Amino acid sequence: MTETFFDLYPRNPHAIKSLFHTLQILFIKLMGYEIFTIRLLSFLLGLLTLLWFYKLCHTLFHSRKWAFMAMLLLALDIQFVYASHFARQEIILLFIMLFSLNYFLSNLLNMKTTHHLLLGMIIGLSIGVHPNSFIICLVIVFLYIFHIAFTKKLTIFELLTFALPVGCLASGFIGLSLYFDANFMGNYTQYGSQFGVTNSLMAKISEIRNFYMKLYYGISGTYYTPDIRLEFYLFFIALAASIIFLFKEEQKIRTPLLSVILAIVTVNLGIIAIGRFSQPSIIFLFPLFYILVTYVLIRLSKRIKIYLALLLLLMVTINTLVHVLPYLNRSYENYLQEIGRAVSREDIVLANLNSEMYFENGKLYDYRNLAYLQENNLTFEHYIQRNKISYIIYPDEMDFIFAYRPQWNNVYGDISLYYEDMQRYLQTKCQLVYEFTEPTYGMRIARYINQKDWKVKIYKVNE
Repeated sequence: MTETFFDLYPRNPHAIKSLFHTLQILFIKLMGYEIFTIRLLSFLLGLLTLLWFYKLCHTLFHSRKWAFMAMLLLALDIQFVYASHFARQEIILLFIMLFSLNYFLSNLLNMKTTHHLLLGMIIGLSIGVHPNSFIICLVIVFLYIFHIAFTKKLTIFELLTFALPVGCLASGFIGLSLYFDANFMGNYTQYGSQFGVTNSLMAKISEIRNFYMKLYYGISGTYYTPDIRLEFYLFFIALAASIIFLFKEEQKIRTPLLSVILAIVTVNLGIIAIGRFSQPSIIFLFPLFYILVTYVLIRLSKRIKIYLALLLLLMVTINTLVHVLPYLNRSYENYLQEIGRAVSREDIVLANLNSEMYFENGKLYDYRNLAYLQENNLTFEHYIQRNKISYIIYPDEMDFIFAYRPQWNNVYGDISLYYEDMQRYLQTKCQLVYEFTEPTYGMRIARYINQKDWKVKIYKVNE
């Protein structure tokens, strides 16, 4: 089965994220179904990510001081803070990528069969976290190819040894998905097509520019996209300076840093190959670029690099604080408490999914189902009656999305298909019982969050 809050929205079971959901289930069983529990998993993996980033930098620079400096820059960056505090899979994949890079580079001169097999098992298991594990796998494969072709430190046989467990575990996840859904391949491809995954290679290559332009200008849908223009300038300067400095380096220093630059290129190739261009995936590049930033600092004169490092830490910290401070007085628990003033946990509701943690399992139906009413020969009223919905939690954003249609159809689908029917039902068959202001959780479109006092209205169904 799939999520209980979707009954009309097309969903097909698969095993691709089964490892991630297993970890979530364990945390929930141990600590309860709370927002703190869900986010704690990301936070702990964020701490592990910083630890292994420190280890990777120490492997590259052989300096505890500069490894710690690189770790501080990453830890204070708003994009990392975001990734490590929300219940998403990217931070787990980032940990796996940095662990794998450190494992690969620290054992490069003495790689044995067990090293290749273990590395392959780690990458293979990451498929159970998210499909973006393909990006991590691609990074490691390209590093193998680089060291086979140019440094001669590895052989084709060792690459195949690495690929064996990856292939076996990938086949296992695909096989399990086919067991859940015999038409898994077709359904998964169809689902990905709405995000551009099935577009031609040339179309994906041309889209990468728009992907970075949106990140630069902070344009997004429901994904939070912080202002990272500072990082754009910093990373570009670091990349250019690193390439110049590397021409003068000894091979023992040049080769590991070239591996980092190759990883940056490969992450971009992976994003293009997948074609989803999801904003949170940019986090895979941040540690790699901070390695280059640290390398450039090391190459500067002693007096300049200390002052410049402190200045960068200050700038990154200020940039993060500017993004974090507006949210400190906004509480998710307060949002749920406001809902609780009019609705009990056992009531069946039609609501935004961001309120799902208040209700008992199976009691909430998400607005995204409504775009499929016509396909199922249902009216809005029939849908309410069929599911015995007793309350409708209605956010202002529904009116906003309708007013600016079709620009935001990706949030809930085409709401014009049922909007007028829904409004008539709210006016004639429902009673407004409570209303509250919620600037943060009353709007899911990222650019408009906290931009005005969005209202959330709670209607009681009279029938």
